[in-house]
Amino acid sequence: MCSLLRPLRLNASAPAPMNESVMSTLLSHKMIDNQPLYYLDEGHGPVVIFCHGLLTTSQMWRPQIDQLSSQYRCIAIDFWGHGQTKTIPETTQNLQDVAQQVLALMDRLNIHSAAIIGHGSGGAIAAELILHAPTRIHGLVMLNSFLGFEPQVNCVKYQKLMTQIANQQAISLDLAQTISGLFFSKDIEQLLIQDPSLSAAVEQFTAGLTAFSSAQITALLKFATMAIFKRDTLEFVELLTLPTLVVVGVRGYLRTALESYLMHDAIDGSQLLPIEQAGHLVNIETPAIVNKYLLDFFDKINFN
Repeated sequence: MCSLLRPLRLNASAPAPMNESVMSTLLSHKMIDNQPLYYLDEGHGPVVIFCHGLLTTSQMWRPQIDQLSSQYRCIAIDFWGHGQTKTIPETTQNLQDVAQQVLALMDRLNIHSAAIIGHGSGGAIAAELILHAPTRIHGLVMLNSFLGFEPQVNCVKYQKLMTQIANQQAISLDLAQTISGLFFSKDIEQLLIQDPSLSAAVEQFTAGLTAFSSAQITALLKFATMAIFKRDTLEFVELLTLPTLVVVGVRGYLRTALESYLMHDAIDGSQLLPIEQAGHLVNIETPAIVNKYLLDFFDKINFN
């Protein structure tokens, strides 16, 4: 999958800060379909729900939550098989089911309405949630997400990656470094020179991948299958009539800017924010830019 990429290499003696932060941040949970679903709940005010994508966790949103929680109640979910959520309900078969489970979590938390941010496959979950309960979501932000079918060439690549994880029953450091090379910008070496503090974020993300325990690999792989082979919700895009912000890291490996331009054209009245140099983890690579636009976007939304 990554034969043309140079994997990001961690210092072999470096600590695993993401592992430590995940372990020290004890999340709350609610029983959803007889399994514990973990989530972070910080701040007060109108609710913003954060949906991470495949192979990330609620921790990816820390740069946004640190700033937004002064004005908004931020709910960041660890989806099935990710972070502190180790299992997956037997009845969960697709992202429509996952969206229903997010709605169930909202009900358990007495949240009637919210805005929602989705990254990668988290954007597809957000769209499914809106299609099911349009009156409960008042704003949508998609970061490097695509609502159509996953291109076949990507499906093949992702399946190979998941096969490696299945065979290892873990994510080794070598594999984590290879995956990390896909999630960050094609210009990451230049970005590290411009902002040396970004190297800590790269190390944290890479080390966090190795934190997936063997006990949760089965749940992770089931979630991955649902994320990779999601349905084409572009068929229903005319139903997405809420304020929408489409954010894309132009220099990413996993999603093309063309896909985000397509969604911007398809979603009536949406805003498009292309960010040069950034990759798939645009919110981590360029947090100041993303946060500025998020605050401006949410400020214009009627949460009532």
